[in-house]
Amino acid sequence: MKNDRVLVARILLVLGGIYYLLGAVAHFFGLTVFPLYDSALYTPYHDTVIALVAIFLTIILWTIARDPVKNLDTYKAIIIGGILAIIFSMGIILKIDFTALHAPGKRMQTIVEMILLIIYTTLLFVFRPTKAK
Repeated sequence: MKNDRVLVARILLVLGGIYYLLGAVAHFFGLTVFPLYDSALYTPYHDTVIALVAIFLTIILWTIARDPVKNLDTYKAIIIGGILAIIFSMGIILKIDFTALHAPGKRMQTIVEMILLIIYTTLLFVFRPTKAK
């Protein structure tokens, strides 16, 4: 059972890394994986910074995936970061007037991203490994 949890955790971490790596490519080149993408919100400077952070997060996720038990403290930090990102997504949804930015579809994209993050963070929590005693 413990080995199954570790395997699932490793798979989740690798998949999360792939997601963020795809996001980095999309942000860097001004591409999209979402049909609601609005190029009016693309800014080379900010999207390049987002790409860099996404690559860094990919590296962290893949490093943890090598041995989630050994890297359990960092694994837990990823869960906390996921929870914070969910809270920030809720704030963005409530605070930002996407219509005024001429990108009304971006609100739905943010909602979808938040729902995916809720699912992902929950799965990371449910399948978190435990240290051997």
